[in-house]
Amino acid sequence: MSRFIIILFIIIYLQRLDNICIRCHDWVVPELAEVIKNRRLARDWSLKELGAQIGVTPAYVADIEASRRVPSAELKTKIATALGISSEELDATEVRLTPDLREWIEERPPLIGLLRSLRSSPESDMLIQRLSRFMSRRTPPKAPAGLLMIWESELRAIAAEASAWSIETGGDLFGRWNEAPTILLATKAGPNAERNNAHFRLDVDYLRQLSGVLADDWALRYFGDWHSHHRLGLSSPSGGDQKRIISLAGRNQFTAMAEIIVTLEGTRGEPFVRIHPWLYDLSMRNDGPLPLRLKVLPGMSPIRQALISRKLLPEQDLAAWDKVPVQRVRVGSEVPPPALEASSEVDPLTREKALTHLAEALQSESGDEVEQHITGFGSILVARLTGAEYLAFALSAAWPMTVLDIHRMNRTSGTTEPQKKPTNLVATDVDGIVKAFKAAKASKESGDNVDN
Repeated sequence: MSRFIIILFIIIYLQRLDNICIRCHDWVVPELAEVIKNRRLARDWSLKELGAQIGVTPAYVADIEASRRVPSAELKTKIATALGISSEELDATEVRLTPDLREWIEERPPLIGLLRSLRSSPESDMLIQRLSRFMSRRTPPKAPAGLLMIWESELRAIAAEASAWSIETGGDLFGRWNEAPTILLATKAGPNAERNNAHFRLDVDYLRQLSGVLADDWALRYFGDWHSHHRLGLSSPSGGDQKRIISLAGRNQFTAMAEIIVTLEGTRGEPFVRIHPWLYDLSMRNDGPLPLRLKVLPGMSPIRQALISRKLLPEQDLAAWDKVPVQRVRVGSEVPPPALEASSEVDPLTREKALTHLAEALQSESGDEVEQHITGFGSILVARLTGAEYLAFALSAAWPMTVLDIHRMNRTSGTTEPQKKPTNLVATDVDGIVKAFKAAKASKESGDNVDN
């Protein structure tokens, strides 16, 4: 029945288009790249000649005609003036179907005949209304298949990135797939991602690199991706989306994956961002992705916080998640913004990884193995300064594991001496803690020189 919903959508969508020609392989308005190329060739201009007219290189023109680049509004105006393209033609090129929907329709000649008949029917509006009412009675929405957890920062990061583009965009989802799968990091796409008005393709090389780093450093699993459906407004994964996710799951032997589809509503300047989470349960045969309930944990994800503290992944602009307030976010068909949980707990594995990174940095600086002791209040890390002198860091159990005290210890004399502690020092601030260690070591060496 889901395919019939797609048919209905296509019918309603095509009904809004003007001057459309429905043929077996030519039934949508040509996109901008095609119009530009046809007009250039009609004038017998080379890529270099058109580039000279609009102030760009021949390679840039070739990218536009191949849909690898989307010209800015200013450049569109220059192109239209140079090639004699009317504003109506420019507007028409902004409306088209996604490649996967186009391919699906073109493989079904009877549907093309139906679209042609409907287009020419004087009663098309009435037929669409009847079909819409029929489908709403016959296809009740699927019940949520389970729960997906996501940190507020990652929800808002998705909303900020999606609303920053007037074309489709997306990124990747990383987390831990436990009893309730939890998204700990939602990233932007890589530098070579492909975007246009109705299509988005990930930067696969960047994804592989990023997945390796996050798996090694934080034991995060690649969940799937998120991407926007700006033009069509589809809230569910397309056929192409489903093929890609199922293929990825097969290659990685995942039994389940998640995907988030984003749609925008309202004004372009400050749109409402609607989040639609979906589950792919590949452990059994089913009818495709299933909707998920979303539970939002308050505040910043511990992974994002750690990456910001260590100044990693600068290309991700990790601090930009707060550009869109949660009040502008909606989940599924809900009317109010998502409610945040009263509190959140950071999982033990994230704590363990943060302590491991800190211990490794102190060990590299100390040149000796770092001790880790679990206590009632949290943990203590002990690193050798020199000889019998050690520096002990007491950290709280509560995330972000604040440094409570720093003590210098002499294991020969059995004495301890409190050290001055920088304010707001936490376990994820590896550079700050290493700096405190260096200062203590330099102070000891200076004292030894004075004594001598």
